Amino acid sequence: MNITDWQKYIIYIIDLAVVLYAFYRFISFIRGTKAINIFWGLLIIALFTLIANRLNLPLTSWLLKQFWLAGIIVLAIVFQPELRNVLSELPLRRRKIISIVAIEEIISAVRELAQNKHGALIVIERNVGLKEYTKTGVILNADVTKELLLSIFYPKSSLHDGAVIISKDKIFAAKCILPLSEEKYCENYGTRHRAGAGIAQSSDAIAIIVSEEKGTISLAVNKEFYYDIQIEKLRELLSKYLRNITF
Repeated sequence: MNITDWQKYIIYIIDLAVVLYAFYRFISFIRGTKAINIFWGLLIIALFTLIANRLNLPLTSWLLKQFWLAGIIVLAIVFQPELRNVLSELPLRRRKIISIVAIEEIISAVRELAQNKHGALIVIERNVGLKEYTKTGVILNADVTKELLLSIFYPKSSLHDGAVIISKDKIFAAKCILPLSEEKYCENYGTRHRAGAGIAQSSDAIAIIVSEEKGTISLAVNKEFYYDIQIEKLRELLSKYLRNITF
C-alpha cells in the first residue's frame, strides 16, 4: 500500500517532534551545570564546520573532520553524568529502592544529628549503582537503624568521616569517598556539602547533608540543591524523589 503525501507529512512531524522533545529534555537536564557551556561550544564548532564546507576551505574542513570523528566518544565522556541521569528517568520497570521504615529511621537520625551538630553525609542509592564509591569505604551491609547512623557519625567514631551509602534497606558502606562538585553554587560550601552535590550530579542518588558547624540539613539530587531545610521539608522531598514511597 502506497503512503499518501499527508501520511508522509504526519510521519515527518512525529519524527521532528521526537527529536525536538529529546533535545529539550537533554537541555533541561544540563541547564545550570558546567556541561551547558561545553554544549554551546560544540554547537559553535558545528556551525564553523558547516561554513568551512560551504566555503570549500580544505585545511579547516580537514581539521574539523578529525575532531568530529571522535565526537561521539568526546560527547559520551563529557556528558556522562547528564546522560546517566536522563536514562535513569526513563519510564522503565523500577526495582524497589527503600522501605518506609528505613526512610523513617534515616529521618529520625538526621533530626538528632542536626540537633547535636554532628556532621553527616547519607547517600540513598536509586537506580544507578554506586559500587565504585562503596569500594572506597568500609562495607557494613547492616540494617538501616537510627542508632547505627548516630553511632557512625558520632565525632569520635572512626567511620564518621566520609559518606554512608544506603542501598535498598541496608547501610551498605560507610566512610566512602565521593566526588566533589565543581559547580559555582558550591564554592561557598564545605567539603561535605560539595561531596553531597557531587554524588547527586554524577548519579541519580539522593544525598542528605548535616552541617557540623551549623547543624543545618540539606539535600542534593541531580542538579537540585536544597540548603538549610526543616525536617518536614526533608520528608516531603524524599517522598517526591523516591516516588514509590508514600508517607
